[in-house]
Amino acid sequence: MILDKIQAAASLTVQENSAWEYIKHHPQQVLTMSIKQLAKASYTSPATIVRLCKKAGVKGYGEFKYLLAAQLPTMIQLDADLQVTPFHGNEKLTDILQKVSLVQQRAISYTQQTFNLAKLNRVSSLVQKAAEIEIYGDGLNYALAQLFCWNFEEVGTPAQAFDSINLMHSQSPKNKRLAFILTHTGNNPHMYRIALKLHCQHYQTIAVCDSYQRKVSQVCDETLIVMTTKNTLELSNSVYATSLQYLFDVLVTIKMLQNYDQVARKTKLVDQEKEQ
Repeated sequence: MILDKIQAAASLTVQENSAWEYIKHHPQQVLTMSIKQLAKASYTSPATIVRLCKKAGVKGYGEFKYLLAAQLPTMIQLDADLQVTPFHGNEKLTDILQKVSLVQQRAISYTQQTFNLAKLNRVSSLVQKAAEIEIYGDGLNYALAQLFCWNFEEVGTPAQAFDSINLMHSQSPKNKRLAFILTHTGNNPHMYRIALKLHCQHYQTIAVCDSYQRKVSQVCDETLIVMTTKNTLELSNSVYATSLQYLFDVLVTIKMLQNYDQVARKTKLVDQEKEQ
């Protein structure tokens, strides 16, 4: 969503943050405001609003309000149904079914909205050029990395998951090798050291974390944003895993379409074997 895209922006000035806070808490009122009225209400300036709109990936305030109006019903539904913490201890089974679906919907929508066309084209190019893919993570991230590697392998791209750097392996040729660094909040010092080492070894690297402002982003070629929440009552692991799964499903699909004929032939052979 467009407000989520602002929240994931690389940096906001004090004035931009003031405008963002007002928009976040008064989205319905903003739809009726001119740019001058919003600037006055948020104690900023029209120029600040224009800059904020550009960081949201739109050309101007008019386009920003158009997208905000289109997404507002969903925002209201999610905020009303989830509030701050989606679960309060007295939910019925029907409530659980609905709220888990809404949590996952929010995670996917958030991840989708953090993409812009220019970034997607750059990342797509890196994925298409990669002859091999490595995914680094520890704990939950390592388990997820193994799943994503399996998916890349299934569409014809060699992929390996690691929770540390093998020094001998990192000295091997890096031509057309792409590495993803999974680090949830972006503050894992172990993952930062891995990213720095790979950077020094001239790998193409993509950080996957919750913000462009993280230190790990400074040593990676690109950063992709995923949704995170604070605690178990917010289904934090589910939110993160859903966001990450959606992101890598997009990347695997890019590779699948690149290898479409090969994957189609392999799929046909597998189907024939099943029929025997």
